[in-house]
Amino acid sequence: MFEHLREHTRIVVTGPQRSGTRIGAQMIAADTGHEFVDETHFLIKDSELFRKVLERDNIVVQAPHMLKDVVDDPPPGIFVVLMRRNLDEVHASAERIGWEERYGGNTTELRHFGLSEGDSAAVKYDYWDRHEKRFPWAVVDYSSLQAHPLYCPPDVRKGFGPLQTRP
Repeated sequence: MFEHLREHTRIVVTGPQRSGTRIGAQMIAADTGHEFVDETHFLIKDSELFRKVLERDNIVVQAPHMLKDVVDDPPPGIFVVLMRRNLDEVHASAERIGWEERYGGNTTELRHFGLSEGDSAAVKYDYWDRHEKRFPWAVVDYSSLQAHPLYCPPDVRKGFGPLQTRP
């Protein structure tokens, strides 16, 4: 499904939290033969560590928190994949894992944009849409992932933890 991305040696998969960035990045890594790098590798929001990771080749980096950083000051040589998912599905996934209550998710994401109120997922999509991209990029609709062998249907994912993509 994503074999055509093999020519890109530094792929960043971003979008709102809970939009499918982790499974999307894992699928891209599997199809390209590149190494998957989870956001926890750079403590989710450490920009310096994120940029250090992107000095390597043949990687797919899951980086939902880094959307603004990538748009504003793109690291050299990256190809960016934006995950698009229906906002109701993003919100349901966030609620299922207690993203705001347990992790301060929406509040933390909004703070990165200088905001104290709002829907961080909508803010991210709006930011992406309104700003010029100074790097090659593609948009992947979350629903299209159903065609990939690594996809797990919603009934299987009901009990998944926040970092889980497989049973």
